[in-house]
Amino acid sequence: MSPKEDTFLFTNCSNPGSPEVTSQPSECLTAKSGYRLSVLCSLSCVLFVLLIAHLGGCVSDEVDERSALASYQQVLADKGPQQRADMEGTNSQQPLDLLKPTPDGTQDDVEIVIDPNTGRKVVALTIEQAIVRALANSPEIRVVSFDPSIAKQDITKAAAEFDVTAFGRVNYEQDDNPVNSIFQSGQSDVRLLESGIKQKGVTGSEWSLSYALTRSWDDLATRSLPTRYEPILAFQVKQPLLRDAWQQTNLAGVNIARLNHDVAVLGFRQKAEDVSTQVISAYWRLLQARRNFEILQKLLERTLETLTKVLGRQEIDATDVQIKQMEASAKSREAILLQASRAVIDAQDILLRLMADPKVSLLDELEIIPQTAPAVKKKELEQAEILGRAINKNPVMQQARVAVAVADINIRVAENQEMSRLDLIASSRLQGISHSQGPAQDNFNRGDYVSYAVGLSLEFPLGNRQREAELLRRRLERRKAVSALQNLADQVAIQAKERIRLIETSLAEIQIQADAAEAARIQLQAVEDSEPVRERLTPEFLLVKLQAQAALADAQRGEIKAIADFNISMAELAQTMGTVLELRQVSTALPVISEPR
Repeated sequence: MSPKEDTFLFTNCSNPGSPEVTSQPSECLTAKSGYRLSVLCSLSCVLFVLLIAHLGGCVSDEVDERSALASYQQVLADKGPQQRADMEGTNSQQPLDLLKPTPDGTQDDVEIVIDPNTGRKVVALTIEQAIVRALANSPEIRVVSFDPSIAKQDITKAAAEFDVTAFGRVNYEQDDNPVNSIFQSGQSDVRLLESGIKQKGVTGSEWSLSYALTRSWDDLATRSLPTRYEPILAFQVKQPLLRDAWQQTNLAGVNIARLNHDVAVLGFRQKAEDVSTQVISAYWRLLQARRNFEILQKLLERTLETLTKVLGRQEIDATDVQIKQMEASAKSREAILLQASRAVIDAQDILLRLMADPKVSLLDELEIIPQTAPAVKKKELEQAEILGRAINKNPVMQQARVAVAVADINIRVAENQEMSRLDLIASSRLQGISHSQGPAQDNFNRGDYVSYAVGLSLEFPLGNRQREAELLRRRLERRKAVSALQNLADQVAIQAKERIRLIETSLAEIQIQADAAEAARIQLQAVEDSEPVRERLTPEFLLVKLQAQAALADAQRGEIKAIADFNISMAELAQTMGTVLELRQVSTALPVISEPR
């Protein structure tokens, strides 16, 4: 090492910046190096603790996906849109292909037979099969099945704000300036290579650690080292103490994203429950329509039999008035039967649309025969228990509670933003310098030049009206969210009570209509038994007989309607309570759809 470099590197102990050579280089160097090494060790320990704290505090974007509902949602999202003959309706030559689902093998085939008389497909379908197909294929559910997965990506985006970032910089700068002093450089050449890492912490802190190597040259006549290499290790940290400080403020975005994910899951669950309820309702309405058709068909057969008997007595005592009376009744009941036939097809199409099954689509000519017997017994639940479940588990109520939770987070953030800004700023730097890279790195490794700084930065807003207005706005939003929650609670309670009364009314009506049907059957049987012994066939007797036939049909139709209403009301009450997915028919369907194929 040259004497000039000795003078540059080993300076006076009492004045490290002095260019004079110490008279006792060994002792001074030892004391100076020991002090610097102790400082360096302390700073290294602090740096290590900070790094561990920050790196260990990385924010997770994981959500709980262990439930059957989550598995079901993930299966649908992974499948994507339902496979159809024309996926996007681009084939103008075959526009109906957009309505034709293609089999994907996810459900077992239903039993389909061909009616030898009509040539139409006849499908024997249980309510469990209908629900499985609707939950697997419903376009309505498919649309919202992507929302939780999309919302999960928003959690990842919000959590990514706290990821460690690596950065680097390469820079070359050359200056050539006119000078009029020997203490200024005219020409200079600087080359910089820098790399490091930085991160924002969950407490609001921002830190960076970087290593840079600079090669500099200039033509300053008084400089000891015209060409010099400077390795620098720098650490900086900024920790807010008031505004933008601590976890509840800095994790607000992540927490809100998680709550939005909960809203998306609740929306998916609500749609699954809505569709399940619609399928249950459509199934029982189809059963009701088919039973109505059968009852009205039997009524028409009885009417035609009576007409045949009247025509057979045309030569005895049947007049034209009586014949036309019977013909008019037969035609009227035939028209009613035609309407009932249309009602069966309409009810069947509603169920087919909900199922969206490729085996039994809307374009097929088929008949669905319900196989499940309806229930006629109510599960005993107290009104208070029903209302409690509805308030706690209804998806709409749960979404309203999430809205209040989001408002709470926004208030906490606004309260924090209203504060003054007070930041703790600290930095440390370790560097070396020499005429070449090797000695400069040795100089750096020995810790000869250590700098550090610590301070506070204060910012006090004098007006602060913007942040005060934001805080007031957030508080008003929370009041609005609470009012919406209370309004929904009232609506849900009223709906639950209405459906409880409908269940009780339908259950009582079932027995009443059954008794009425039995009485009408006995009356009709008595009328028919008296017919052979009557001396003559009078219009009054025919009218009584027709009325008895109609009364029996009306009572039977009323009974099946009450049974259908009861079963539908039970499903709708479960929908109000948020427990549709817990119904036996539905709970057994979810594992079938979610299991891997």
